[in-house]
Amino acid sequence: MEKKRLIIITGLPFRKQGNQSLIRFVNMFLKRGIKISMFSAGYDANGENVLNNADFEVFKIKSFEISFTNMLNKIFLKVRKNKSSRENYFEKIKSEDIIAPYGSYNIANSVNKWFKWVLIILDNIFLIVYLGIKYPKTIKESTAIIGYEASYTICARVLAKLFYKQYVNKFQGTILKATNRNKVRAIKSFPHNFFSINNSDLCLMVNDGTDGKYYAQEKGCKEIFFEPHGVYEYDKDMIDMEIINKLKRQNKFILFNNASGSTWKRTDRIVRSFMKLDEELREHIVLITTYYAADREDLKKFVKSYDLDKNIIFMEKLDNFECNSLLRNSDIAIMTNDFSNLGNPLLEAIYYGIPIISIDDGSLDGFLENGKDSILVKLDCDFDKNLSLAIEKLYFDKGFYLDLKKNLNKHQQVKELNEQQEREFNAINEILKLC
Repeated sequence: MEKKRLIIITGLPFRKQGNQSLIRFVNMFLKRGIKISMFSAGYDANGENVLNNADFEVFKIKSFEISFTNMLNKIFLKVRKNKSSRENYFEKIKSEDIIAPYGSYNIANSVNKWFKWVLIILDNIFLIVYLGIKYPKTIKESTAIIGYEASYTICARVLAKLFYKQYVNKFQGTILKATNRNKVRAIKSFPHNFFSINNSDLCLMVNDGTDGKYYAQEKGCKEIFFEPHGVYEYDKDMIDMEIINKLKRQNKFILFNNASGSTWKRTDRIVRSFMKLDEELREHIVLITTYYAADREDLKKFVKSYDLDKNIIFMEKLDNFECNSLLRNSDIAIMTNDFSNLGNPLLEAIYYGIPIISIDDGSLDGFLENGKDSILVKLDCDFDKNLSLAIEKLYFDKGFYLDLKKNLNKHQQVKELNEQQEREFNAINEILKLC
């Protein structure tokens, strides 16, 4: 019997650093004997993974919007570099401040976002014509077309309609959580994210603590698979990392902040809590962070200005295996994001039984309970002090620390990747009848 084929259209690459969801999603189909034709405009300067499989083919496509964004980022970095005498950004903000993602809610940023949305529409129109003319055979042979993330859901849906195929949209969550369900603000400040969630035969919306299900329902999606990512089962033999060996020899208490290139990961909050720690206690505690957003150099200067550079260690260019090794060798997993903290870093911490400190923002409801398997700190004017007290408690109170580990090991909500993907594939197969 001839193998079924799916088409995936996305603006994302197979990243080496950070989120591995796309490549894992593709592998979910390949290991079940389903062919994948992927059209991707994604590019990552930090490196990309390569997938070699006879049933997989990838075609690179061009994007006006991605090119424009890359150009803006280069200009932004150059301007920041030239303004070396300006006040450090992290001196201006406080931990209790929630910063609007991708810039303030002002006219200039709205114009920028709407200009980018126009470019995305042009990208989609161009791609509809291009794929329809150059790859009609591939489309006709497919069972369904999947729009993965926000960039090309218009193209995916239109092609599905034109070629009488089923349409699936797949999202890893949505930044629209930042608008608190204010549709006017969502349309004004995030048109790309708002309009790219469209009606589909099946919406795969990852439960990452954001408002994904709400917006999928608002856009008319009836069939919605809304569950968190599964956790990859890494080898028990961890990667030997010199930094860990060194810190273990020094008997350090290690906090791990597995952040990313997004400014809303807010590692600065943890830095401020270190300022509140007793100086003698600080000698025994270190934070390892993978934060690499555009303001990373500002954050490093901020750390140095308070003589915390011995306590805060910045790691870079780590793959998911190295990050997992750091996590499992750490005493605490700590995440202090804006909008949501239910991402892969804390899902892994739950799965591997690493005690957690995070924010009591509602995103972890149903997954963690303050005082039982984690410490969740209210985001208010006392946040810095209370976060430092949470760190202090887990350092000194070994009984409480072990109770958190014990309760995490009883956790049933977070599943291993293969088990979770079996659930996801069954939901897909029920609609698409792949096997």
